[in-house]
Amino acid sequence: MILLGNDNLIFIKKEDIKFISIPIWIDYVFYNDGKIEKRQICVIGIKDSKLDIHLVHPITEFIMSFWQNKAFNTQKKHANNIVKFLNYLVKNYKSLRIDSILDIKINNGNMYLNTLTEEGLKKDTIKNAEQTLSYFYKWLSDNFNTQLPKINVKYGKFGEFLESPFSPVYPAATPKNIEHAFPPSYIPLFFEVAIAVAKPIALGLYMQFLGGLRVGEVVNLTRNQVLKTVSQHGMTLKLMNRNLRPDLKENSSVKKKRFQIVFELNNWTNSLIKDHLALYKSSDHSNPLFVNAAGKAMSARSYRQYFEKVKKVFIDLLINSSDIEQKMLGMHLNQIKWSTHIGRGTFSNLLAEFAENPYEIAQPRGDNDLNSSLAYIKRSVRIHEKIQQKFSNLHEVYIPSLIERED
Repeated sequence: MILLGNDNLIFIKKEDIKFISIPIWIDYVFYNDGKIEKRQICVIGIKDSKLDIHLVHPITEFIMSFWQNKAFNTQKKHANNIVKFLNYLVKNYKSLRIDSILDIKINNGNMYLNTLTEEGLKKDTIKNAEQTLSYFYKWLSDNFNTQLPKINVKYGKFGEFLESPFSPVYPAATPKNIEHAFPPSYIPLFFEVAIAVAKPIALGLYMQFLGGLRVGEVVNLTRNQVLKTVSQHGMTLKLMNRNLRPDLKENSSVKKKRFQIVFELNNWTNSLIKDHLALYKSSDHSNPLFVNAAGKAMSARSYRQYFEKVKKVFIDLLINSSDIEQKMLGMHLNQIKWSTHIGRGTFSNLLAEFAENPYEIAQPRGDNDLNSSLAYIKRSVRIHEKIQQKFSNLHEVYIPSLIERED
């Protein structure tokens, strides 16, 4: 254990004492004007479990050296991380052959971090603990006569950071159980399946894959929200919240009101819009773009039911293909979860392939506030042309033999 006194770094054998983190309130003085205010900080202490008393330990200086002016939660995070490490050292001081903190080696940090992996903690949690240990080892190296190597400070685009001296075994990456995208070359096939088996939502899927719309944004559309259809640039939609089905408990919503471009693929935009408007008409004054069999606004639940039909036929076509790549994709999509959101994910992947900065992904996805101005979108002509070129080339790699066409 670490003792209070002249030598605060020596261990003793006392199982009923452990390190703890302690939140306390202090009077914080601002030197510029002498103002005093109450402020909460997190310190490191030792607790005697038999006597049920605790004391603030001088090793708190480690926390104050790096995070004195940081928020309480930041101090608490690092204090908790170092407390757990110190208690590990105390518990295992015999096998680690540690009599003092000055005896700590890099390997002790690695062994501790590996125990976190064995506990089943997530990689991010272990990386967080590793960051705190890196600062702790630097503090020891800078302030005490230890055999520890110097911990280097490096500089990156987000500021300075410490180069970790550790090399622990991190947990294996957890395999994802939800698919967010599939190869863009299969988008045309997916649309053709939708037209064949779920035509009421074919236009909606087109909007999701080529405009990144969420299902709630699709079913919220009315006919007059399709502002413009231009073969060169696709269509422009005005997304806004409307309660088109007040009779339902479910209320689909638009996450962010905006003008949204839906890009062109194979000159399909005009024909899809024309066919959809002719076939599916509203029976009420709300004038929804997507309707059910009764002419009322389609619910998100009904939309997802149509989507499941498309999904099943699409997977069957791939699995029954003689092409091994298509068969493997079909088997993968059959074994993993995916939903209507795969349209937005695939759209985002296409943007990421050629975007030169984050804004060129966020803006077409509708992640930035477009200030309700159609002209704001038109100012980004260059990115629209690049996106359009990408979508226009999809048909060049599409293999149409999976669907028999009528002459």
